[in-house]
Amino acid sequence: MMDSYEAFFDEYIAFMEKYKENPTDMSLLGELSDMITKESEMLKEMEGLDQSEMSGAELAYYLEVTGRIYEKLAKVTQF
Repeated sequence: MMDSYEAFFDEYIAFMEKYKENPTDMSLLGELSDMITKESEMLKEMEGLDQSEMSGAELAYYLEVTGRIYEKLAKVTQF
């Protein structure tokens, strides 16, 4: 699950980088629609996670992955 979550954000970040390079590219609208759908699916899956039921190793991996995602997002959203 966490690997899929990180893969989604890698894809999202790649999209954002393309958008930053050419914000007037109308072909990106179709990709944006796909990204919104994927984001919705990922959020539903993540909402189903109960951190209180995770083992110590699972929680550590969860925190590791989310930390990497936040670092990546910070780089792409810098102005």
